[in-house]
Amino acid sequence: MATPAIVKRVLRTNTVQWIISVPIAIYFHLVNRTNIVDRPPFPIPEPYILAMWHGRLVMLPMFRNGKKPLIALISGHRDGQIISKVASLFGIKTVVGSTSKGGMRAVRELMRFARDGHSLFVTPDGPRGPRMRSSEGILDLARLTGLPILPATMSAGRGTSLQNWDRFLIPWFFNRVVIRWGEPIYIKAGDDKAEAAARLDAALNAVQNEADTLAGRPLIEPAELPAG
Repeated sequence: MATPAIVKRVLRTNTVQWIISVPIAIYFHLVNRTNIVDRPPFPIPEPYILAMWHGRLVMLPMFRNGKKPLIALISGHRDGQIISKVASLFGIKTVVGSTSKGGMRAVRELMRFARDGHSLFVTPDGPRGPRMRSSEGILDLARLTGLPILPATMSAGRGTSLQNWDRFLIPWFFNRVVIRWGEPIYIKAGDDKAEAAARLDAALNAVQNEADTLAGRPLIEPAELPAG
């Protein structure tokens, strides 16, 4: 059922977004305090581009590394603005925009942060999917910044997987959260984009399947691509 226009207008207001953001931040804090977190050491030093499928970004503060704030690329959609406000409460800075849809301003801003030694965070299938299929934007960002892409994910022994496009996972309290990293991926100027995207997809799917298997969750399949 479509969201009424008046509800959409209310959800776009800054005050309402902050009202929604605070309980979400409290939820994350409680999840973090009540769960056993299985997180191996970071495999490479900063800076890098942290990549994770959109359906697993709820525990993003657990992926911070080092003293510099993580810089997350967030959609300008109202959901993205709520995520941005929650992230700010945990020391994560956000850049609003996209790496693919009219996002040159966002890309330039991300490049500036990368030059200053910040790690970047991108969901390669966000903000609209298809699920678990990388767009070319993250590949261009890696090529322009020279930073490696670090595949990452989280899973949880008990949690709710929403029946939306990305199967968004919400961990429960008193639980086990599993965080895993893949091998860094370097993108060179002459690399074939289709091959590089397939390589990134495979790495992200492998690391997510590993975490889900360790957490005892059923595996999630990528969305089917339209024929032709």
